[in-house]
Amino acid sequence: MEVGFLSVIPPLLTIVLAIVTKEVLLSLFIGVFTGCMIIAEWNPMGAMEALVGILVGGYDETGDFVISGCLTDPWNMEVIMICIMLGGLIGLLIRSGASQAFGNLISSKVKTQKGAQVTTWLIGMLIFFDDYFNALTNGSIMRPVTDRYGISREKLSYIVDSTAVGICLIVPLSSWVAYIASLIAGAYSEAGIEEDAFMAFLKVIPYNYYAWLSIIMVLVVALLKLDFGPMAKAEKRTRETGRVCDKTFSGGEGDDDDFSSIPVSEKGKSLDLLAPIILLIVLAMIFMLYTGGFFETFDLMDTLNNLDGMLALVYAIGISIVFSIIFYRIRGLSKVTESISAFVTGTKSMLFVIIILAFAWGIGAVGDELGTAEYVADLFVGSVPGWIVPMILFVFACAMTFSTGASWGTYAIMIPIAVPLAVAMDVSVYACIATVIGGGGFGNHCSPLADTAILASASSNIRHTDHIKTQIPYSLTCAGAASVGYIVSGFMDGWVIPMIVTLGVFIVAVFFLAKTFGESKYHLEDIKEEDSACEI
Repeated sequence: MEVGFLSVIPPLLTIVLAIVTKEVLLSLFIGVFTGCMIIAEWNPMGAMEALVGILVGGYDETGDFVISGCLTDPWNMEVIMICIMLGGLIGLLIRSGASQAFGNLISSKVKTQKGAQVTTWLIGMLIFFDDYFNALTNGSIMRPVTDRYGISREKLSYIVDSTAVGICLIVPLSSWVAYIASLIAGAYSEAGIEEDAFMAFLKVIPYNYYAWLSIIMVLVVALLKLDFGPMAKAEKRTRETGRVCDKTFSGGEGDDDDFSSIPVSEKGKSLDLLAPIILLIVLAMIFMLYTGGFFETFDLMDTLNNLDGMLALVYAIGISIVFSIIFYRIRGLSKVTESISAFVTGTKSMLFVIIILAFAWGIGAVGDELGTAEYVADLFVGSVPGWIVPMILFVFACAMTFSTGASWGTYAIMIPIAVPLAVAMDVSVYACIATVIGGGGFGNHCSPLADTAILASASSNIRHTDHIKTQIPYSLTCAGAASVGYIVSGFMDGWVIPMIVTLGVFIVAVFFLAKTFGESKYHLEDIKEEDSACEI
């Protein structure tokens, strides 16, 4: 369905409403329904039918084949199962006292705010195989620790989101690799390039300037305290008032906690948290190999191209839950019935997450129906000099993912465009592919519609719009520096000099922004007045 400019109305309306009202769920619903109205040619009843079809699916013209909707799509169902089960597992960890014990252990080893932030960064680096699991696990584990050291939830959510997405873009063993490599393979085949897709992905990694900067910036901000913009205000609020956030993810007061009703064992040890988490990580890696057929072919390259990361996580989390219930019973930390009760409470904490994800996917489905991404891509004009092509591809990938929230959808459209364009314009193919991948990462960090950003907000228990508005200045800084690097890449094939230029621009920009828009720009009285106004 081609509707031209109308195709960008639903995502733009959603983003503007979310920023203005700070009500993400209502904004998502309005955006999805507006898209359905366009699909139904402004017929309200037709829009309702389209809404139901987008969310839960329906029957095709033959009347006997079910078409998947957002909530019934197999991949999305696996994501929902992962969220529910991880919420339950977190409930088990809290009931056992393991989370509190682990927090005490980290606090005994980590003595400063810098240490707590760097520890969160390190955990994000270690959980490199899936961004969803990374975001949910890291935020949930480190939230008590960062709260204890007076670090704002906005800062925690930023660290979690930046590392979860950034590391998946540059480590060739994540759930993203198979998908991106398959797109590269198809684009290479069409362009007549004979190179293994996985090897091409490896060569793309050094050119992904945005991904590298998004990871580096977390360390720079944490170690040098170079906060600026809304994040500086949030940090000042936490330090001077003790409030780690203004509103929780579900919109409650800052001191609300979804798990506060779970009784906590006083006998829990750090091992009681580490054992299930380590088991989960090991099982996830094993099942990724299993779903990719590694134990049949023992071909790692083929396995990476065929693995099912979501299904592997479903298996791994399910086994880890059963293990935890039995383990805690043997350890005398929780009876089976008490564990089940804690598990159920944990699953309830994910309900709001699932509802928001459903409507975020709904915006993506509306965009697919209206051709939003294709319309944005068609705005690209090919009559430009070759040296500027990588930068333009990066800007369009950023804009497309920001407006749809779907980085993988951006990759599906932009990579087949980027490869032949790079060949035709005689610029680095690797740089052009990297611009698309990095642009998808930027959108995933900044868009209120992005699923990983939603999960980072949820695990940090911070209002989603607060996470987005504090992260955007940091991501824009990385994107701006990366754009300069991509302009330099338009003149040469190598990545070393462009990377050096990128880092130089990045360092100057961060110090300038911290000096100009740092904490000194905000006063406690203004913070109190603004916060009070938001709570009305």
